Amino acid sequence: MSIASWPADGPLEIHSHSTVSDGTYGVEEMVALMVEHRVRHWALTDHDTTAGVLPAARACAGSGVSLISGIEISAQSQDRSIHVLGYGFDPEEAALASYGERMERARDERMAEMVERVRGLGLEVSFEDVRLQSQHGNMGRPHLARALHARGYVETPQEAFDRWLHTDGPGYVPMAYLSVDDAIDLIRGAGGMVVLAHPGRYTTMVEHLDRWREMGLHALEVRHPSHDLATERRLVMLAQKHELNMTASNDWHGSHPTDLERLGRVNFSPLWRDAFFDRLAQTAWAGARGWA
Repeated sequence: MSIASWPADGPLEIHSHSTVSDGTYGVEEMVALMVEHRVRHWALTDHDTTAGVLPAARACAGSGVSLISGIEISAQSQDRSIHVLGYGFDPEEAALASYGERMERARDERMAEMVERVRGLGLEVSFEDVRLQSQHGNMGRPHLARALHARGYVETPQEAFDRWLHTDGPGYVPMAYLSVDDAIDLIRGAGGMVVLAHPGRYTTMVEHLDRWREMGLHALEVRHPSHDLATERRLVMLAQKHELNMTASNDWHGSHPTDLERLGRVNFSPLWRDAFFDRLAQTAWAGARGWA
């Protein structure tokens, strides 16, 4: 993209997942879908890994889709899960690349233990079953749920979560995650910008927002499929109070029956969009591509 056309018009999809983590489609398939649905700007934000970013960039070449480097880091605050989105970082930066490698090993070890736990419940599923469901990407609970569904133990993957894989369930194994502070530092250290994902889910963030903003938090993802209108309004007021910008997303995984219909149809306010691109233009990814 030339400097003159930055930022270009067109639909955005800035929170999405491929088979590198827990999405349904491979990177090249996702590029084809973005083209089909006229998405102009796309961020691949796989969980705890940047392994898909450079393949996605290569697949986007000549497609008319402008890729933005992305990641969704699993973090914690006061023992509560909080997800931190990073955009515009250098995907080859050493600390971030090392983090992805550590998390892949940790997820493999965790999944081996979870498989043993559900086998102890009489459910005949193997580590390789889960690996096949992940298409050899990072393994998580959704892949184990799909494996149990494929084996016929549940009617839907969600039933596996409800019965065995929820956080208090007999098949659940916790992981050690970064603090939100460390996640912000990691993204900023790689030249990226930081957004708090689906903040309507969190009960322990408000008291930390000013500190996180000072550390580099740019925005709250106020418009998200899990937020009803009342939650969105509350988050808009919260962002304004703490001088944070706002973003919108589909949090696209490709697994919901309406996902293809929703692709490229995120209602992203022009003001939010301008603020997002203004900050993105200051990132390492934008600078390396002459977007700044």
